[in-house]
Amino acid sequence: MERLEEQFEGALARIEVSGPKRDRAIKAHEEIRGVLEADPKLQEWGIETVLIGSYARRTGIDPGKDVDVFVKLTKLTTENAQPATVYNRVRDVLVDHYGDRAKPQARSIKVEFDFDGYGFSVDAVPAVRMRERWGIPRRKTELWESPDVAERWVETDPEKLAELTTERNKSPKVGHQGAYVPTVKLVRQTRRHYLGAQKPGGLYFEILTFWAYQSGAITGDCFAEILAQTLRAVATQLATGEATTDPVLGRPYKPTPERDDLANAAEKFDELAAKAEDALRVDKCKAAALWREILGKNARGWVFGLPAGCDEQGNKVSVAGAVAARGSREASPFA
Repeated sequence: MERLEEQFEGALARIEVSGPKRDRAIKAHEEIRGVLEADPKLQEWGIETVLIGSYARRTGIDPGKDVDVFVKLTKLTTENAQPATVYNRVRDVLVDHYGDRAKPQARSIKVEFDFDGYGFSVDAVPAVRMRERWGIPRRKTELWESPDVAERWVETDPEKLAELTTERNKSPKVGHQGAYVPTVKLVRQTRRHYLGAQKPGGLYFEILTFWAYQSGAITGDCFAEILAQTLRAVATQLATGEATTDPVLGRPYKPTPERDDLANAAEKFDELAAKAEDALRVDKCKAAALWREILGKNARGWVFGLPAGCDEQGNKVSVAGAVAARGSREASPFA
């Protein structure tokens, strides 16, 4: 088996949100949190803001154009607060500060930033206590006035998912680093390259990866072996046609993916898993070409670099020939 450790490390560097992009994300979400936490009414309601989503779990991939801020109103509950009341207050604070850059959405408020032509946004999601978890407003605003509390609010706990991610990343390891978070990034990159805007989205594939690890099916000490096993486990779960389980709430994932979307994703990931399994059996150049195809491209170019002496078709060539063939088309690990 060809481990291609240097190439996998390079791939992880190329899909990482790093440098100026990471700095912009930090600046944007810290600014939003400061604006919200300064509001007297939100202070009265016990505001605590926390970064959630893939940025918080460190599972996001380039280009990383948005982050989510969880606006916890710790003194309110789903029993004593109305979705419209908390939503409208968070909306008004942001609209007053940012004007038309603050755009109300179904249950969050998006604030858009422009960093020298680089678009970025922050979604602020208001939440109140819902027993031991949190409640956020339903997407359908017509349900906000329902006499049934369960119809007004959706139960969630994004911080718990972050805790599960940290715990899951402890083993197995590749070298000195946990393998789970890097594997999620590689799976997300593969999904984005082949499925793009199609459903299911990146979070769904992250959860599929979580269950693959939890099942004990993922072993090994290199990303080549681990990613091949993960792609197969993901393809197998997709092929069942059943929604995976939310690891925080312990019930089927919502919104439930359409069966046609699951079938389409299953077919593609079955094909990709087979290529990954082939990559474990062939020589270095052929293996690198297969991994290059599996992980595809992002804005920085091809994600998976080729070893010296290999061309893009998986053939062995002289080192000089390989360099000449790739030239400036080879992706740099940093942007």
